Amino acid sequence: MSILPQPVEGPAIAAAVALAAWRAGSLSAGGAIAATVVGSVAAMAGWPWGAFLVGWFVTASAASRAGRAVKEAATGDVVAKGGRRDHWQVLANGGVFALCALLAMLYPAWAPQAAVAGASALVAAGADTLATETGTWWGGRPWSLRTFAPAAVGTSGAVSAAGTAGMAVAALLLAQMARTVDMISAGEVAVVAAAGVGGALADTLIGAWWQARRWCPSCHKETEQNLHRCGTVTRRTGGMAWLGNDAVNFLCTAVGAAAGTAMLTVPR
Repeated sequence: MSILPQPVEGPAIAAAVALAAWRAGSLSAGGAIAATVVGSVAAMAGWPWGAFLVGWFVTASAASRAGRAVKEAATGDVVAKGGRRDHWQVLANGGVFALCALLAMLYPAWAPQAAVAGASALVAAGADTLATETGTWWGGRPWSLRTFAPAAVGTSGAVSAAGTAGMAVAALLLAQMARTVDMISAGEVAVVAAAGVGGALADTLIGAWWQARRWCPSCHKETEQNLHRCGTVTRRTGGMAWLGNDAVNFLCTAVGAAAGTAMLTVPR
């Protein structure tokens, strides 16, 4: 893969895509700025990087917007943030990918390995996103991996049959997308897909055991919100106080990148 810096065109396209996403309600203003930075770095690493990032973002945004009203009604008491991604969410999902792109630029000899790691990170983020969106939209009672009991829809660390299927399908499709834009080779598709599933599973396990859990004393509901939507200040009941959903998503991508690197055995 050639590494051709795009000093003007790449950032301009990244800004245009971010602006369109902001106008469509997929990104907040801060999220659009962060997306421009991530997109610019990706495009400057080479067009395959930029193309995969755009394809990933369109797929994830479409999944988030599909059935939004139904999903927000189901998860409004639980999740801390809505469908419009802010800068922390953008960096949590795309930060590791951008670091891999930067590595490919600075050290061209490592570019093939960086591409696998970057693709694996983004596939992990996408598989996790699609698992959540599919499980929420298609319904079915999720089960907590921590308590092995039914959990509220949207609870971190909970799984459902629909969500698990969505995760696996998303990992395969996104890995193939990375191959289609020539970011990875055909022999690396299975590696990237498996690494993406590994990252998404790590996200679920971390979310179940270590992510901060909170409780609304007024509604008697578990939630991720510091201020519940009923207006009551919630109290922490478990997990690490500093470990919120954005941090867990970042760890998801880091595990995906690490797994992809570890499993990389097919030469390019």
